[in-house]
Amino acid sequence: MRNPVLQSRIVPRGQITPAQRNSMYSIFARHYDCVSFAKFASDLAEKECVLLLWDANGDICGFSSQRLLRVSVRGVPVRAVFSGDTIIDRSHWGQQELGRCWCRYVSCLYGEEPEVPLYWFLISKGYRTYLYLPIFFESFYPNYQTPTPEFEQCVLDTLAMAKFPVHYRQESGLIEFPQSQGQLKPHLAEIPGRRLRNRHVQFFIERNPAFASGSELACLAEISPSNMKLFAARILGQVASSATLSAGAD
Repeated sequence: MRNPVLQSRIVPRGQITPAQRNSMYSIFARHYDCVSFAKFASDLAEKECVLLLWDANGDICGFSSQRLLRVSVRGVPVRAVFSGDTIIDRSHWGQQELGRCWCRYVSCLYGEEPEVPLYWFLISKGYRTYLYLPIFFESFYPNYQTPTPEFEQCVLDTLAMAKFPVHYRQESGLIEFPQSQGQLKPHLAEIPGRRLRNRHVQFFIERNPAFASGSELACLAEISPSNMKLFAARILGQVASSATLSAGAD
């Protein structure tokens, strides 16, 4: 029987209750190895908000923590959404509510300063996470089809060095830790044969062969109406139109 549709909300990190935090960690630890509660709590503490999912019973079924980063790249101010710990309980895999909630979140950020470039700075230690890029974006990097443009590579390197100054390997684009900071449980890290025929999945494995041990691939995509697909593009387009009308009325 199909699981009931999930609901979602964008919750400021300071409003997450201890009980909610414990539930989030419980879900996370069911899917990942090498994660302690102290590490989980530390990661959460540096984020600004959480995209929270719950079912019809009010039970938390998934989440994604978020932080907005600001850097200057060749004199150009740049903003980037950094997604931290993220998981949906396996019993709800296939539902798209987390993606819809994330689109609402980044649309709000885009509308606050549409003149400042906004990117998604994503680190991926699993092919499922990497596949969000071709689902949501027309262009993203790195990918199997095109080299990363010089400016986008500079943005990616700047963000990765700012967030992971010790562990980012610029030559490979990987974030490698001496000890795993979290990795999918072995049965969840396995890639089904049908997925191995997907060129995006093949590329991810080629670029990040140690993903099952917690190695992360640094990725980048511009959050803009012209670069986003489907639902996200419609929302961002509406926000951009509203911003233009507001500016003209001043």
